[in-house]
Amino acid sequence: APLAGEGSLGQRLAAAPLFAEMRYQGPAETIWQLTGNTTLNISGLITARADARGTLNTPEITGLVETSAGRIESLLTGTVIENVRATGAFERSTLTIPDLAGTTSDGGTIAGSARFDLGLASGLGMEIRVQAENALLINRDDIAGRATGPLSITLAPGPDDDANPLTPPPSVGRIEGDLDLVEGRFRLGRAAAAAQIPELNVTEINAPLDASQPRPPAADWQLAIDVDAINRFTVTGLGLDSEWSADLAIRGPLSDFTIQGQMDLVRGEYQFAGRAFELERGRIEFYGQSPINPTLDIVAGADLDGLSATINITGSSDKPEITFTSIPALPQEELLSRMLFGTSITSLSAPEALQLAASVAALRGGGGGGLNPINAVRDAIGLDRLRILPADLALGRGTAVAAGKYITRRLYVEVITDGQGYSATQVEYRVTRWLTLLSTISTVGRQSLNARISRDY
Repeated sequence: APLAGEGSLGQRLAAAPLFAEMRYQGPAETIWQLTGNTTLNISGLITARADARGTLNTPEITGLVETSAGRIESLLTGTVIENVRATGAFERSTLTIPDLAGTTSDGGTIAGSARFDLGLASGLGMEIRVQAENALLINRDDIAGRATGPLSITLAPGPDDDANPLTPPPSVGRIEGDLDLVEGRFRLGRAAAAAQIPELNVTEINAPLDASQPRPPAADWQLAIDVDAINRFTVTGLGLDSEWSADLAIRGPLSDFTIQGQMDLVRGEYQFAGRAFELERGRIEFYGQSPINPTLDIVAGADLDGLSATINITGSSDKPEITFTSIPALPQEELLSRMLFGTSITSLSAPEALQLAASVAALRGGGGGGLNPINAVRDAIGLDRLRILPADLALGRGTAVAAGKYITRRLYVEVITDGQGYSATQVEYRVTRWLTLLSTISTVGRQSLNARISRDY
């Protein structure tokens, strides 16, 4: 009798009287998987007490849901919110959580409220509004950011083109925010294809008869986040170690978002051939490419043995172009020789001349091993660091090559040789994040042991 009436079996089931009681204490992921949402993972111990009346389309639910140690994770952005505390109550088909709080790494917090609509006819609806305080909201290999400001996550059903009322329509999600960046980082040369959630070929045993029907598509999440940073946005990689201000707009789908805006130099330096060049001017502009691949306009300078050298870095992050100028003006080969070997091109040995030719060819070929042509050699022979050191008369050392490798995460060993009888071994052991012990033994009988203390201000 409850299934009597007109329409398909699915329509009659959705409109039939509903009676259900649930008492659950266990992992939240078991219940969250029923929503079909794979963009976010929700886990942790949850307690739920719910009684349902009405129909599947329009349930009348009463009860409570609470958790004190939940966890929310996004595989696409690297966001992890832990120690989630929430207590919510059902009203009809809506679960309302007036107080929601959680933490991110290094003391970040989020606090706000949430609402979930569990009505079958409309599909899963979600509205989460929080205030982030020093929260790590993006944590990928290429880009990360810790921010303060309002953030909202909404999920609403899209247009319903399915005649089966038991199959909810695809959802449309939106993540919006207007954030002040507390600190962030971007690593040049790490542009990669957008992160993807892997899909596994699954054969379901004892599947229902209609299991062959296609599943409804996953939610289409869109980003609309504005980020403002006065400073403390670091750009590293390919020889750069720098700090920038930023005015960025993050837009597009969560699985393949883009960045628009620009960053302007605050301070920094560029390491080339073992020498530090101070950054004099810099701008990095994002034009919404996917993968993220900004354009560069960076100028660095240094004084080298009676001349003022300038390095100009242009092009894009994955294909940078580098040129050299100097006062007084010198040909690029001559200037590069003085940078690499500390001497004129006319005084180079045969191996040095060969290395200079390879470096010039790499630069003219569009960047070679990135911003530093030596990177190509370093990568080819599996080293962690490869440097060319200028001659040092006080040490009795000619122009030398330094090759190093990390033995463990804390222990680094470097061997230095000039090919003319001088060699030295340096050992670096990192005791803590701020304390490092350095030991050096050379063939000229010099030994040293030093402690290096560093701190970020």
